[in-house]
Amino acid sequence: MDHNFFQLSRNNDVRFLQDGPSYYDEYLTLIREAKESIHLQTYIFWMDEFGSVVQKELIKAAERNVEVFVLVDSVGSRLLPLEAEQEMIKAGVHFQRFNSLHFNWLYRWGRRLHHKVLIADDQVALVGGINVANTCTEPAHCPQLDFAVMLKGPVLPRLSQYCQMVYKSSSFQKITFPKINASSYGHGYPEGSAVKILINDWVFRRWQITKHYTKLTKKAKNEITIINSYFFPRKTFMKQLVDARKRGVRVRLILPKYSDWPSYILASEYLYGYFLKNDVEIYQWTKSILHGKLATIDDHWATIGSFNLNYTSYQQNLEMNVNVYSEEFTADLKTKIEDIIANGCVKLDAETFAVSSPLSLRLKRLFYYLILALVANFSIGLIYQEDNNKENRFYNLLRIVGALFFLTLGFIGAILPVVPGFPFFIIAFLLVYKQILMNNKREAM
Repeated sequence: MDHNFFQLSRNNDVRFLQDGPSYYDEYLTLIREAKESIHLQTYIFWMDEFGSVVQKELIKAAERNVEVFVLVDSVGSRLLPLEAEQEMIKAGVHFQRFNSLHFNWLYRWGRRLHHKVLIADDQVALVGGINVANTCTEPAHCPQLDFAVMLKGPVLPRLSQYCQMVYKSSSFQKITFPKINASSYGHGYPEGSAVKILINDWVFRRWQITKHYTKLTKKAKNEITIINSYFFPRKTFMKQLVDARKRGVRVRLILPKYSDWPSYILASEYLYGYFLKNDVEIYQWTKSILHGKLATIDDHWATIGSFNLNYTSYQQNLEMNVNVYSEEFTADLKTKIEDIIANGCVKLDAETFAVSSPLSLRLKRLFYYLILALVANFSIGLIYQEDNNKENRFYNLLRIVGALFFLTLGFIGAILPVVPGFPFFIIAFLLVYKQILMNNKREAM
């Protein structure tokens, strides 16, 4: 597989969008106006006020002979009813669930389709972090803070090809896709922006998003601003942010006060002390759930997509970010970030954060930090990259199957007084740890 599938594409029209009614309108308009093809790939597809309308419009599109391809994650969209799925299939929609239970799933434990993409007629796309779901879960927290970009221009053909490739690899059937006419783009938008789509798909040795964050953080001269919803970065990246601050770069983190996963915030807050004592600014978004993922570095670079700074995005999920290399776009985005900070954030400081953190809360943060770190490392240990060496694949699979087998015996021993459980937990841990070492060795190659 091509590990660098996307190249830098110039002369593209890029428009920033934020979660809410106007975004939903844009989304539905693309589906309604599509004439030839639709590609929809998302982690979550809920049959709520928004999702049910999307489903109906996809059916209508298929009925007017538009080729519709829908790929949803089998875990994230587990609540999507089979009846809704069958309605789409019956109307002619090509529908698949990503990484559902089958043999290959065994060695891709935890690998999830996390990117969110909608492409209409290979001419316009929405890419970002917004799922097919109504985020107005509570009147007081509506809508959640999330972002996307609308893309038009020469970047589209390659994006369509990639989505076709992902869909095809997830399908049990032979698929024929409509031909993509790349020549129709001409020179694109002469006043447009340079764009590069980056992918993290660690199983297939793609980690462009991770590497790009590291590269630009090390090169930053003036300012780094990161908005992230599930913040649990590697220690190496934490140090890179602090090193940037020490050389005079202003570093700002905009993180959630509320989340659909409260324990994640507690685990993340365990890291705040390190950043605050090193003069990294932390702002908590307080008006709603924060689900967005974007960053700007200096005056010329911005990234928006599905990538969280955590182990799941680093080494498990299939993620997609859009990098925009444009001073004009970055300046406009920075203005919006300042508005977000001014009208919805509370700034933390080291002294107040320490005073407002009693021992019981600090212990709770430590507990969830350890749990999250343990789960992250265990799941990473049960994933290995695609390898042309069949012997490597055999032993990788053998370690994973063995770890799952002994882990099961451990749970049986812990529940029933039939066999001692603890030795089997130790064996499972050692097998997982060995796989983690092998994974890290291959990643460093």
